Amino acid sequence: MDSLRYALKEWSVTVEALGRGATALVVRKGGIREKAFAVPKTRFLLLPGYEHQRPELIKPEFREIMDEIPDLTDAGPLRFSSFAEVEEAYEISEADELAALNVHHMWTHEYAESRFKWRPKKPLTVLVLRTYVLPETVELPNREGYGGCKSWIELEEPVSVEGARPALSDGEFGGLISPSLGVLRGLEPAPVGS
Repeated sequence: MDSLRYALKEWSVTVEALGRGATALVVRKGGIREKAFAVPKTRFLLLPGYEHQRPELIKPEFREIMDEIPDLTDAGPLRFSSFAEVEEAYEISEADELAALNVHHMWTHEYAESRFKWRPKKPLTVLVLRTYVLPETVELPNREGYGGCKSWIELEEPVSVEGARPALSDGEFGGLISPSLGVLRGLEPAPVGS
């Protein structure tokens, strides 16, 4: 498969950190328009979003990355520079499970807790992602159906991922995710689509 149509909307700082190999974890609960967060595909493009991210919601060590990101808006063209494959996915349903994972994700503990308490009957989903960097950034026109507070979009035209390279070598990736897997593998696996 040399092209992808599905894209996950994620904070631009997170997309950048994934592409740099600074993190491999994404913690999600879904957008306002979604009843729950679901993962329809095992491979998808990463679409940087700018609207909701704020420096005080991420840990200090990731704020420098945020400072380097261009000041863009969600109204502009879509820009894709990477895609991800789901290595593993888990659900967090208890506050102590979230606390045990605190050192492994980008969010401040306070913000993570606030996401956990929003729609408390729905679990948080933790995705362990292997990120691949595209040879060059692909720009697509923004369309009306792509907007809004939702996690996933299906693009009208596919994006080629031919020539993409892993953000981290196998060894580096294994080293990055190993500490968090010690916590995650005790949790409930989350369903992932095709």
